[in-house]
Amino acid sequence: MRVFVVLAALLSLSVPVSAADNNTITRFCLAAFRAAMAQAGKVPPDGMGADTCNCFLREVAKGAALDSAQEVCKAEAAKNYKL
Repeated sequence: MRVFVVLAALLSLSVPVSAADNNTITRFCLAAFRAAMAQAGKVPPDGMGADTCNCFLREVAKGAALDSAQEVCKAEAAKNYKL
């Protein structure tokens, strides 16, 4: 849960996001993704974490709320990876 709080804080900043910022956000996202999959007792297919986090960054960059971006990307991952 702390990962999401830090992620939300990073994304709520009203400054332009650099490539380094995207890398940091992606690392937090991947950590949260791995934790969620472990908690669910699932082993994700190769590439699923990266795809899901790229989706999340893309949705937030388009102005989506964090909860909305998370739901959109969960649905996209479930469809693409048949989980």
